[in-house]
Amino acid sequence: MRSILSTFFLCFLILGFSSAASVAAPDPVEQIRPVVEKISHMILDPKYKALSQKEQFAQFVVAAKECFDFDEMSKRVLGPQWNSLSAEQKSVFVDRFTSLLGHTYIDKSDSYTGQPIVYGKARVKGTRAEVPTFLQNGSTTVPISYIMQLDEGEWMAYDLVVENISLVRNYMEQVRSILQRDWYDGLIKQIEEKIAVLEQHKA
Repeated sequence: MRSILSTFFLCFLILGFSSAASVAAPDPVEQIRPVVEKISHMILDPKYKALSQKEQFAQFVVAAKECFDFDEMSKRVLGPQWNSLSAEQKSVFVDRFTSLLGHTYIDKSDSYTGQPIVYGKARVKGTRAEVPTFLQNGSTTVPISYIMQLDEGEWMAYDLVVENISLVRNYMEQVRSILQRDWYDGLIKQIEEKIAVLEQHKA
């Protein structure tokens, strides 16, 4: 988990199986590129760096929601358990999980200093797409792929794969373990505790 958390923020800075269904859809790479540029410029802006963590978080979430479907991501992380939750419980989990990802990003974003990003060609199959990207950091190349789905004419990411490790699958395994032991209330409590630690670390 620590490894995924430490690299998660990179994934927001990077963002064939052709079929008839994809012909009318926008290109996933070209649709995500403006959002990538917005976020990368934002975190390098001294004005952004001078903001409080709360303000940084708010700006990040607004930008990230232009390309990330946190509802779909949360649903996939919970897996079959999602259907057993009430509407209120689902809403709370999405809110807390989004907050966890956002605060993790803020905690690690200082290490991004403008490293170049290389985009690969999107692989599209029906309403699903994978956008391979590469973060160049000196002699090291970090491969990160966005897994996306077409939603009302827009490509939205619901998972990302960092060096062959799926963010959703990684969290899914951790969530399953916590749910088996502490059920929903225990899961929410652990997420909130992790957020509190991240907030204190960045303060």
